[in-house]
Amino acid sequence: MATQNTSIAQRSLQKLHFNHKDMDFYLAWIIGREIYDGADRDECMDTAVRIKDADAESWYTEWSALAERVEAQAEAALSAGDNETARKAYLRACTYHRAPLFIMGQKHADFYTHWQRMQNCFRKAAGLFSPAIEPIQIPFQGQMLEGYLWKVDDSGQKRPTLIVVGGIETWAEDCYFMLGQSGPERGYNIITADLAGQGMNPDKGLHFGARMEVSARALVDYALSRPEVDPDRLALFGFSWGGHIAFKAARFDPRLKAVIANPAMPDVFRAVLAQQKGHNRHDPISRTAFDQIAWRFGLVISFNPRHIAARFAKAYDYLTNGKVDPRQISMPVLCIAGEGEAQITLDIARECHDKLPNPRKKLLIFTREQDGEAHCQVNNLSLPNTAIFDWLDSLFEL
Repeated sequence: MATQNTSIAQRSLQKLHFNHKDMDFYLAWIIGREIYDGADRDECMDTAVRIKDADAESWYTEWSALAERVEAQAEAALSAGDNETARKAYLRACTYHRAPLFIMGQKHADFYTHWQRMQNCFRKAAGLFSPAIEPIQIPFQGQMLEGYLWKVDDSGQKRPTLIVVGGIETWAEDCYFMLGQSGPERGYNIITADLAGQGMNPDKGLHFGARMEVSARALVDYALSRPEVDPDRLALFGFSWGGHIAFKAARFDPRLKAVIANPAMPDVFRAVLAQQKGHNRHDPISRTAFDQIAWRFGLVISFNPRHIAARFAKAYDYLTNGKVDPRQISMPVLCIAGEGEAQITLDIARECHDKLPNPRKKLLIFTREQDGEAHCQVNNLSLPNTAIFDWLDSLFEL
């Protein structure tokens, strides 16, 4: 029987508001964007208290109402010529349109509406930055990967550059809110894009697979085509499932000079399957999350023999091609984790660090006392971001 305490994976030990662990984690992620003007804590908590615990429809309704109000505020400010207020309101509206998508299946009637309005709000905000955040398109297998570039300035000077790769449930817009303007403020260009399986790419026939280094390579190709990018100071940061993609990229693309994985995930079978023991997939919210994940992997969860065969084929692909031996990675790697994550995640991070051969590797496990115990430190993003750029500065001698 489903309970309000179920979750699809252990991602935090602290409770913010909801008893339902997934819902509470998503709330923490939403509020965590406040540091980059992507949320307002008071707005969020006022909304949270109106949401029924573990009730998906209540979650959709309340976040949608807030998104409507804040987007209207942004439009009014823009019409009045107050670009700064408009930019910040559009960023918040982007987050609030994003919020329903955390626990909304792709077949839900409002899924595409919220995605389109999320992206539209972000792009309106992007044009109000100085320099403007640039929407980009990256050719890949006859399609275009949508993403963004935000630069230090418009001087054209070559700068150290950080490529950002998200996780299973992410859009490129989410990658902005993981770093905000902290990169340009430290002298780094930032480039991100939805890889295969991310964003809306499943609708283009591009799904997650074991060879994610292929789509990551397209992102590196694009970065190196930009005149603002210093090829000798190019790094990649992967968060959540992106921590696995980071290891794949580090193993197969020597053009990268450093990699950050939050968390380290060289073997997805060991990292993911171990966490599913004891988790209730029949909980409506967890089930919706699994359905969206299946869509992103190009799978259908049913007893149809064809669908079962496809799931076995995907599992076999990951079993044979979804592992990376850290001992084969020669570049510096920063491994990050939060102590509130599953024990298997912490074990893997430590083991990876021990096996990595480059002496400039580093391991950081953030604690509850540091307010960094959550998955990807979503509730305290300044903590990992400061550490990431401090480490890159030391590598690139800035």
